[in-house]
Amino acid sequence: MLDPKFIRENLDLVKEGARKKNVTVDIDAWLELDDKRKKLHWEFSEIKAEQNKASAEIWKASPEERASMIAKVGDLKAQVQAKEEAYKAILPEWKALLMNIPNPPSPNMPEGKDDTENITVKTWWELPSFDFEIKDHMQLWTSLDLIDVEKAAEVSGARFYYLKNEAVLMQFAIVQFVMQSLWDPKVIQKLIDENNLNVSAKTFVPMIPPVMIRNEVQTDIHRVFGDQTYKFDEDNLNLVASAEHTMAPYHMWETLDHSELPKRYIGYSTAFRREAGTYGKDMGWILRTHQFDKLEMESFTDAETGEEEQKLIVAIQEYLVQQLGIPYRLQQVCTWDTGKPDYQQFDIECWIPSQNQYRETHTSDYMTDFQTRGINSRYKDVDGKKRFLHTNDATAFAIGRALIAIFENNQTAEGKIIVPEVLRPYMGGIEVIG
Repeated sequence: MLDPKFIRENLDLVKEGARKKNVTVDIDAWLELDDKRKKLHWEFSEIKAEQNKASAEIWKASPEERASMIAKVGDLKAQVQAKEEAYKAILPEWKALLMNIPNPPSPNMPEGKDDTENITVKTWWELPSFDFEIKDHMQLWTSLDLIDVEKAAEVSGARFYYLKNEAVLMQFAIVQFVMQSLWDPKVIQKLIDENNLNVSAKTFVPMIPPVMIRNEVQTDIHRVFGDQTYKFDEDNLNLVASAEHTMAPYHMWETLDHSELPKRYIGYSTAFRREAGTYGKDMGWILRTHQFDKLEMESFTDAETGEEEQKLIVAIQEYLVQQLGIPYRLQQVCTWDTGKPDYQQFDIECWIPSQNQYRETHTSDYMTDFQTRGINSRYKDVDGKKRFLHTNDATAFAIGRALIAIFENNQTAEGKIIVPEVLRPYMGGIEVIG
């Protein structure tokens, strides 16, 4: 969420940011509540101080004065209680409005009314050409006994699948490849040098985070996806919709020293989404399922290096996709298509031959201190001042979508799959599937 002081000092910027992001929120109503909240808090503090002073003087008073002074303290106590109750009564609406005010987008983020106005920054690699009738990934996997959606439908319902045989080996080959790459300081330094970045070469700490999160924590980091979220109200727990949901709060209620920054993590977990309202969309595919596995990067920096950190993260994403030899395009996301917390967002879209189009496979979100304010994640800057950490999160691979792109782009006329060279050492040297 935004700092209330920042909202007041940058009111036009904040209102314009909400307009650009197409977020409907009554900022003027929040201002009125904030004025009332501050007035009640001041009045509460003043009367409480008077009550404390009067209470301290009772024992000094004569027996004749004591009765009236006790009555005065009782009256002050009732006033304090009334102010406190009035203060608490407006907080839910005050916070709900505050939580709905979006992070103003970067001046560099293109303004647009829908995702067609995202800007293509670059494309990489020539699109594959086939001199045979290509198959989609479901046809390939079914013929190679790599997937079973029928049995999954019987056991779990629609939008689930059993992954089998070499497809499983490839999934964990991708996991190993990513973990080894982001653990390697030479890879990080190489990308820093190639992109002329002024950031640390610190590597990413491998992490397997929890897949369940307390509702209030997920709310405070702005990662509850409404009717997309699987909720367990009795336990006050939600299933995460991405690994970063439990990685972003990793330093909640902590204050890090500036010398510890950046903190970088690469997490692997299963994720869950209801996909409410999407039935009929991508059915029969595994582009959109209720359960999927993801590798996610999460980075914590100071305020000064957050944007440069995102450039490194995007460079890492491009490197990983390039190593697999998948054609892609890098998109700068426009204001309408970005999220409420995002200051700047880039997406990578990989080429899917059977659909004859690019499909989104990676997202990189720089959120300044919008997430960390709600969970009190701070650092001490070089002057010793406490400030809120800045966060970046980004996809390393949504593994199901990565498998789709690999299989479709590397198919042969015989219906076999050429394994990307970089994955072969992690698959026992398998070069071809089929």
